[in-house]
Amino acid sequence: MALNCGLSTIKYVLFVFNLLCSLCGIALVVIGGVSLAKLGDLQDISDEHSIMAPSILFIVLGSIVFVIAFFGCCGAIRESYCMTSTYGFFLMILIIGQIVVAALIFIYVGDAREAFKKGFGKIFEERDRPANAELIDTIQSNLQCCGRSSALDWLGSMPQSCCKSGTAPLCIPYTTGCQAALGEFIDTAGDVLGWVSLGVAAVELVGLIAACCLANGIRNQARRYA
Repeated sequence: MALNCGLSTIKYVLFVFNLLCSLCGIALVVIGGVSLAKLGDLQDISDEHSIMAPSILFIVLGSIVFVIAFFGCCGAIRESYCMTSTYGFFLMILIIGQIVVAALIFIYVGDAREAFKKGFGKIFEERDRPANAELIDTIQSNLQCCGRSSALDWLGSMPQSCCKSGTAPLCIPYTTGCQAALGEFIDTAGDVLGWVSLGVAAVELVGLIAACCLANGIRNQARRYA
């Protein structure tokens, strides 16, 4: 069944769109994987919040986006009403899911920030324990911070992880405290994850509209030729 010019245009626009959505899905998986690797060391700071949950959700959502986009490509090329309408339905569910995830991130990022700052304070008080000392060194090196509030918290026993790179044999400590750096890092990570989720959902909304138009056109044309 050949579609008219307008529907054929929508068909190929939807096909190209789903190729882009596939790339968005891969991008979500990559962002989730990178953030999971960077945030993994911070999970031991707080038992109240799972800092890795948004990253895992991004990996799952990215995988689902890729599969749904592939399904949409097949539906558009085969001019299948069933496949196109099914694609539109699952895309709508996915968009709602991404909006919910973004909303949860924006709502709870403040609570997570305070919980992790408090957790770091407790770990710093018990910094003589080897496991805590190793975790503090990792945070200080990665976030380029020193001490709980400043380098003065170390009282003369400052570790090498507090020192700025390239200052050897002298040790010039980072001026930012780790609680402030940790809070800023979590705020930034939350903003990135939340806005990326909303941005991808907005792109997918265009695909949903195109899919609905194409499915409706395929159905109407099939009725005329029945």
